[in-house]
Amino acid sequence: MEPVILLDQNNLTMSEVPPVHPLCTEWKRDPEGSVFHLANMLLVLSFMGGSGFYGLIYMFSLMSLGFLCYAFWAWSNPCTTDSFSWAFVLFLISVAQVVHVIYRLRSVTFDKDFQELYGRMFKKLGVSLIHFGKIVSCCEQEIHTIEKDHYFAVEGKTPIDKLSVLLSGR
Repeated sequence: MEPVILLDQNNLTMSEVPPVHPLCTEWKRDPEGSVFHLANMLLVLSFMGGSGFYGLIYMFSLMSLGFLCYAFWAWSNPCTTDSFSWAFVLFLISVAQVVHVIYRLRSVTFDKDFQELYGRMFKKLGVSLIHFGKIVSCCEQEIHTIEKDHYFAVEGKTPIDKLSVLLSGR
């Protein structure tokens, strides 16, 4: 006769219904779920920004708010410290970008003569004030007025080492 092996104690067979993850039957009523959705909406809206300085300000401002919402959402859940760290770092980077773009957009002012030169010539050509400031800085902001019947330069004799713009005359 064969020995009887009792399998009841070590029965590893599966039950008739396989275990599954519980499905979410209703929406969470907690505020952190809505903050997560708000963060997603802000990020989607931020990527709809246009080009140029104002588009960058729009984009990075909404990205900052979106990442701040993500950080707030991750802070409310103790299991998401890595998500909080990433969201907070991205929030800081976005805020730094907003500050940088606003700093680059600051108003640039010049003397009356340079403002007149910009308005007459460079603005019509589409040169920004920032680029005009770089052009003006290379001539050390010097203006030379030449009297009637005087020469500014003589061909083949006068070295050209500065930017010169003739506003009136011939």
